[in-house]
Amino acid sequence: MARVKWGPGIEIGIGIVDKQHRGLVNLINELGTAMDEGRTQEQMTVTMAELVAYTHTHFRTEEVLLERYGYEAKAEHHHEHQIFTDQIEIYRDRFEAGSLTVSEPLMDYLSGWLVTHITVSDRAYLPTLLAGGAT
Repeated sequence: MARVKWGPGIEIGIGIVDKQHRGLVNLINELGTAMDEGRTQEQMTVTMAELVAYTHTHFRTEEVLLERYGYEAKAEHHHEHQIFTDQIEIYRDRFEAGSLTVSEPLMDYLSGWLVTHITVSDRAYLPTLLAGGAT
């Protein structure tokens, strides 16, 4: 079952950002599907590692854009990214050590954080990027 449904409600209108957000949605949903289907811990660990790596890639892309277009709250936005990155790295490490399994609370955290971050924090920088000509 998809934990996050991609659609206009979470698109922001910046091509590369939306593409990467959709990639994050797909990875979170893949992790949820793995849990629902009872896949092995090894399989879920691989998906979690992919999610962590893709999250780093996306956050770097977003932060480059914030710098390029002069978003005033870029430090605060970076801080939000760092908190999430730290948390999912802890989860990844616990997966790899075999001391954590995928659970509904974890899936709720991942999907809830992403949707809230996109719809609140990312939308806050949208006027700055659009005014600067980002598409």
